[in-house]
Amino acid sequence: MSTTDRRDVIDALSGDHRAVEDLLEQLDAVSAGPARLRKSLVDKLTLELAWHCEAEQRYLLPLERRGMTDGDDVADGQVTENIAVEELLKDLEAKQPSDARFEPLLAQLMALAWGLIEREQQVTFVEVSREVDHGELMAAGERLTAARVRVAARARPTAAEVLSGAVPPSIVERIHDALSVPDED
Repeated sequence: MSTTDRRDVIDALSGDHRAVEDLLEQLDAVSAGPARLRKSLVDKLTLELAWHCEAEQRYLLPLERRGMTDGDDVADGQVTENIAVEELLKDLEAKQPSDARFEPLLAQLMALAWGLIEREQQVTFVEVSREVDHGELMAAGERLTAARVRVAARARPTAAEVLSGAVPPSIVERIHDALSVPDED
């Protein structure tokens, strides 16, 4: 990674927010669009949000707990939000657009995601940037960026799983499992 590519953990997670916002806007634009397109966008949204929640848990929350005055409270609130997002993602991932629960679950997820992004960008990230050591934020950003590359290969079902008809774990579970591997230094 060159020095021009270095981003702190806040910048990296803010990039996730932009990717999620783009997918949310695409879903809004095709609200009455073809079911296959909506499902494809939901699958992409699932991947991005699952990654974001797990990356926060692993790379941001420990810094909040150690470096912020009210870090435990802030981190605990984010854990609760992330669990809610991940549960919705798992429920939605198992549904097809023809399922009566698909659209209500998607609406609930979209509202939660918009609120989470706004709160993190306007409050949490500002406080973390102010209270946590910049060197720690940079180191966490570098680990997060390296992990994203490592996790990307594990988040989708393998060709063998698809061909055999094996039901792989949910995307949320795949990302969680991939991030449970220790960072390479």
